[in-house]
Amino acid sequence: MRKVTKLLVASLLSLTLLVPSVSAASSASLEGSSEGKTSMDSHATAANATKAASFSDVPKNFWAKDSIDYLVQNGIISGYKNGKFGVNDPIKREHAAIILAKALGMDKESAPNPGFRDIPVTHPAYDEIAVLTKYGVFSKAKYFNPSGKLKRSHMAKIITEGFGFDYSYLVSFKDVKSSDPFYKYIATLGSAGIAGGSNGYFMPNKTLNRTEFSVFVARALEPRFRTGVQVDVQSVQYLSDGRLKMNLIMYNNTRQSAFNIKGKYELYAGRTLVAKTSTAREFKNVTIGANQKKAVTFYFSTSEIKNKVNLKDISLGYEHSWKYYQ
Repeated sequence: MRKVTKLLVASLLSLTLLVPSVSAASSASLEGSSEGKTSMDSHATAANATKAASFSDVPKNFWAKDSIDYLVQNGIISGYKNGKFGVNDPIKREHAAIILAKALGMDKESAPNPGFRDIPVTHPAYDEIAVLTKYGVFSKAKYFNPSGKLKRSHMAKIITEGFGFDYSYLVSFKDVKSSDPFYKYIATLGSAGIAGGSNGYFMPNKTLNRTEFSVFVARALEPRFRTGVQVDVQSVQYLSDGRLKMNLIMYNNTRQSAFNIKGKYELYAGRTLVAKTSTAREFKNVTIGANQKKAVTFYFSTSEIKNKVNLKDISLGYEHSWKYYQ
């Protein structure tokens, strides 16, 4: 599944690790850090979702409106015929399969019969369930339970496996032991800034509603929705003085202003490493307010440029750190 996913959605994915910790530099400030990968195509995809969707139960100030709009405009999810989105309706397993298959771009792909006794070939979600089972997103069993409610623990598994995220254990939760069969999936999404908890608890057995599942899928697809400090690559160009200029949009998806922001980057053109910084550098005089974004510029020095090739199929690996006040 991981190889297929990378081919299908590599331009959309960005893995970000949010790690709040007490800053050693100041007892009055805290420090966050993130690691991730993104591509120059991801912001172009986000631009396709500029027109807001209209649902009677999704007001303009609804906390998940941007995520819902993004999925609707990209044809991944839709509302009801009565004009509502169903923000509080539980997400069923069959509906989660349809949404996830569309998000991964494999809803039209053929697959062998998964063998679930309650999923005949005439089932509305048969194709999606079959292809996701083919790649191990859903585990094989006697029954699929299509009308069953989706738990947070199960959501963590299907999103981690579906998008092919590398397992990460940077974040843990008080109610999820390392012996839990879903531990690696929950820890991965927690570390990635995709699924958080409340006061250190993940609540793995809590069922999800349509809004919550939409938010998790949108975060998996689009880095600007994730928690922490994120970036989109807008443009890159070689300069006459030998440096390489990189224009970025930086997102602060936290509840506090971020300052003292430092970045460490690896820039690729296809599989070729173009430029790499050896240490993190601070964005001077850059402060980004809570849930705000800002255009920033980063320059690779001549010594940091490893291969001068055509700047096509651009992707960026990054590490960020920043300070904030609680």
